[in-house]
Amino acid sequence: MNDTPNRFSKRLQYLFRRIEWAVCQGPRVLKYRLLSDCARVEGRASADQPMMLKGRGRIRFGQGVRFGVDNSPLYLSGYAYLEAREMDSLIEIGTRVWFNNGCTLISAGPGIFVGNDVLVGNEVQIYDSDFHDLHPQRRKNGEALTGTVVIGDNVFLGSRVTVLKGVNIGNNVVVGAGTIVTKNVPEGAIVAGNPARVVGQCC
Repeated sequence: MNDTPNRFSKRLQYLFRRIEWAVCQGPRVLKYRLLSDCARVEGRASADQPMMLKGRGRIRFGQGVRFGVDNSPLYLSGYAYLEAREMDSLIEIGTRVWFNNGCTLISAGPGIFVGNDVLVGNEVQIYDSDFHDLHPQRRKNGEALTGTVVIGDNVFLGSRVTVLKGVNIGNNVVVGAGTIVTKNVPEGAIVAGNPARVVGQCC
């Protein structure tokens, strides 16, 4: 069987993607790199989608961290946003972690720690702070509650998941799309809903 047409089609697709990158995405990646102001970045991430790194704290990347998926929503319109807001804030990402498009990680408290081999869906948000005091009289100038966020190894966060302050997600967990995680998740669990609840076991 002659697979020449199939090979030719794949080469055309590859060529189109490279042209798309050079004309559309490459300039966007450069723009957000220039807009980034975090001076305390350790390691490097591969950016197939624009990524903005902000804040006075530290952002640390392990080996093989990747941002962006070309056949997923927001590829040509969104960007990844990582902010270590305060001097002692920290965002630490392990090795071989792949973020889909449009993710937001903001540390204004004790830190966000993402383990190894984690898959993160598009538009996921991870925060280690409430950012404002919840009491009505102190909302503008009070002190927000904060808590360390720890995401274990080999975790899969589905699209539009939100992980809030003080949460510890165990190894091998699957978090369903649209879930809001407000409490710790045991190792190997499948969770879904708002707020998240255990709906099964993946191992």
